[in-house]
Amino acid sequence: MRINPGFNELMGTDERDDCNKSFPKEFFEYREKWEKYPKEDIVGDFPLHVDIESTNACNLRCVMCGRNFMKEKIGFMEWSLFKKIIDECSENNLPSIKLNYRGEPLMHPKIVDMVRYAKEKGILEVQFNTNGLLLTEELSRKLIEAGLDRIIFSFDGAKKETYERIRTGSSYDRVLKNIKDFVRIRNEMGGKRPCVRVQMVLMEDTEKELDEYIKMWKNVANRIGLIKRRERDPNAREIGNENRFPCPQIWQRMMICWDGEVRMCCGDWHGKYIIGDARRDSLKDLWLGEKYSFAREMHRQGKYDKVPPCRTCEINVR
Repeated sequence: MRINPGFNELMGTDERDDCNKSFPKEFFEYREKWEKYPKEDIVGDFPLHVDIESTNACNLRCVMCGRNFMKEKIGFMEWSLFKKIIDECSENNLPSIKLNYRGEPLMHPKIVDMVRYAKEKGILEVQFNTNGLLLTEELSRKLIEAGLDRIIFSFDGAKKETYERIRTGSSYDRVLKNIKDFVRIRNEMGGKRPCVRVQMVLMEDTEKELDEYIKMWKNVANRIGLIKRRERDPNAREIGNENRFPCPQIWQRMMICWDGEVRMCCGDWHGKYIIGDARRDSLKDLWLGEKYSFAREMHRQGKYDKVPPCRTCEINVR
């Protein structure tokens, strides 16, 4: 089984000094399970990772983003719900969370508090993706002090004109400075974490600048991510069961929207297969419950089209 189809990661500064080695041994035990559980069809008592959507609001309008098709209400996760989720995750020794899904986490006014609370409750790896536009030196320090373990910057293209054409509403110069400032501040504060990854979606325009992009970030970011562009249109054609493989995500992770709606995976952008509601349901019960179990069984049998969001999803396509 392939674990991360459509994603490649290159070493940046980690080639000299791997940031991941700053984690305790439990992190590497978690990553072993991440690889092992899907391959050996092991369903743990609780997810290994939970995506917690702090908000689905965003300050940009990127050309390849699924938010261009999103018709749902925009909102921000309430602190009481976030605390409930983290408390249950902590009780079940969850190793990893990510504080975003379809939106920009730096827009949430309590994002620093979210990081801090998760770390205080013993979550091993606290991370999020960001476009970096709202980052400031003060906010960078607060996030680092709160215990953020990993930050993933989305930065598409090496040239200003390419970047600003793709990331509508952003500023190449400002975000470039924000990322470099974040790395500098982390280094000045004397820690190895947060680990910094800069990544871009591979498209016709960005692929032309790939060599320049790698050179641009190799001595700045710990790692460089390259992601295959995926279709997010809810009316996209169905792919069929040929050339597919069981998707690892349903053995690894759970996704919780800002309003508590629990989705099967990050591929269900449009809520075609709702698992439950984190405001009232036990996450553990949902993980071991009927809907996840049905999806796993259909993937075991190669009947991917029996699970609605899987019909058009490209994550598990060879």
